[in-house]
Amino acid sequence: MRPTAPPIPLLNAARLLLALLLPLWVLAWVQRDAGSMQSAAWRLSEARAWVSDAERPPLELQRAERRALPLQRAAGERQALWLAFDLPPSSQPRWLKLSFRPDLALFIDGQPLLASTPGGESLVLGHREIGLPIGPSLAPRQLQLRLASPGPSGASLDAPLLGPPEALQLLDGERRFWQVLRAVTVLGGLLVALFLGLVAAVRREEPLYRLGAAHVALLALLLTPYVLPEQPLPSPEWRALLDAADLAAKLLLVALTAHLAGDWSRGLRRLLWGLALLGLPIDLLAAWQGWAWTGFDHPWPWWALGVRAALLLLAWGFVLRGLLREPGAGRLGTALLVGFSALTWAWVSLGVLVWERPVIDSNALAHAGWVLWVAAQLARLFLRSARRDAALRRELELELAQRTEALQAAYRAQAEAERREAAAEQRRRLLQDLHDGLGARLLQLRLTAPQLDAQGLAEAVDACLLEMRLSIDTLSETDGELGVLLGSWRQRIEPLLQAAGVRMNWRLQHDAVLPQLQGAGALELVRWLQEALANVLRHAETGQLTVATEADAETLTVWFVDDGRGMPALPVEGQGLRSLRARAARLQAGLTWHSPAPRRFVPDPRAGTALALRFSLETAVNRSAPHACPDQHSEIGPRPR
Repeated sequence: MRPTAPPIPLLNAARLLLALLLPLWVLAWVQRDAGSMQSAAWRLSEARAWVSDAERPPLELQRAERRALPLQRAAGERQALWLAFDLPPSSQPRWLKLSFRPDLALFIDGQPLLASTPGGESLVLGHREIGLPIGPSLAPRQLQLRLASPGPSGASLDAPLLGPPEALQLLDGERRFWQVLRAVTVLGGLLVALFLGLVAAVRREEPLYRLGAAHVALLALLLTPYVLPEQPLPSPEWRALLDAADLAAKLLLVALTAHLAGDWSRGLRRLLWGLALLGLPIDLLAAWQGWAWTGFDHPWPWWALGVRAALLLLAWGFVLRGLLREPGAGRLGTALLVGFSALTWAWVSLGVLVWERPVIDSNALAHAGWVLWVAAQLARLFLRSARRDAALRRELELELAQRTEALQAAYRAQAEAERREAAAEQRRRLLQDLHDGLGARLLQLRLTAPQLDAQGLAEAVDACLLEMRLSIDTLSETDGELGVLLGSWRQRIEPLLQAAGVRMNWRLQHDAVLPQLQGAGALELVRWLQEALANVLRHAETGQLTVATEADAETLTVWFVDDGRGMPALPVEGQGLRSLRARAARLQAGLTWHSPAPRRFVPDPRAGTALALRFSLETAVNRSAPHACPDQHSEIGPRPR
């Protein structure tokens, strides 16, 4: 039989148990040697203390009250501090280890042994360190220390360690390991915070990057007292900054874990803002008033530790809830690290502040793991978002390409339909023109043929052929080139002009492309010219015709000028002029007449008639420079095709 899968509640219980027990086991493993290392060495945790600027141990030191170590002195204190430690007798060689700041002088049984020099010792946890061998021949009974007056950064002294060299060397190695770990965590935290800050500047819509950058930067700030030789600010301001950073880091931890677990809500946001607005002023007041973390006769330590413990438990609860809701390696790792951070903070805080027993400050290990984990998780989130954005861009590009292709196909179909419609319209106009023009001439020829002689019949047939050729010419000129249309028209009517004894002058200044002359518009222009020519030959009694083009910035004008007898001041508008106006309107052109004609066309100031057909150049394209100056005559034939 195949084994049945365990029920889901059992798997959830197993995950929850692992997330609870594994951080506890790691903490126990880290702290396993804390007591043994300290017990191998004699920890001088209590000494008589006396404030004095004396250069040698004062007599009052022997009757002074005892004081617990480690100790901190604020920057405002001006005198040195003398300390006296009673040493246990021993017949074995021993090693004395001192960690202090800023300077220290050492006396044994009232005799000077050594004094520190500024910058001459190594830095351990932000302190200066001295190691001193004490042989059995000295058999000291008392150790006196003179801690120099606090500088701008204050003064401090850890409890001296006295014991076998092997035990102190092992303890020294452990302390250096934690020092390096703290330094690396500070540097790595700053780099990770910078990276997340840059990502947050790009991904402004995702708050996780901003929260992660601020949280990691605060963790790095909290570790700086362990790696800096001196605090960068005076004691009240420096402590206020660290206490505020500690509370803000835990508030951000809750916000970060709530976002990761999907539990970020308005109520939680209000709760965190309320704690920030209430807790930060209280912590700042405690720093300025000098309330000690170990002064449990005052309510502030209970408040500060309680709020921080509650925030850590809340963050752990969010990640455990997220693990139960949506199991995965990422959520399990988050739960383990948050649990280890909470348990480590609780153990170290209780050991140092409440129990006053030796513990290993493994907060650096918790911070280092959390910094790396946050960087890995947010980097994975960034890569996943980048891949999602890339996939979305590809989908959008594909959809855009498909829509573009569809639009292009629709445009091609529409253009083809418009082309067919234009061709059909052109055919209709051509048929109408052939019916009205060539058809009428043929019908007239058929009716009058019996009365015509051979010469008259030939002339009538030539007129019909000219009508047909002009119509065919306009069919082939469909790109709106004005010069080609005028040249073709001139070629066709040249024999007619010669037979009538009329000379043609050409002044073509521009070779333009006009959209309104495409398709049926070409036929309209030729018919306009034919109408104008018929009127001139019928009424003007002219001997010379001038066809010219002129252009300015906005218009192009086609001039049709004769040197005949002109028109009256108030002419009667007959069928010919009305036809010219109608064709000009269909060409989207304006039509004016001038009689007498302008002097630049006809020298006689009393003769001639000029018709001006004006086209707009808004959509026209000039394809070449002028062929001739306005006052020059150019005999130009039709352009070759």
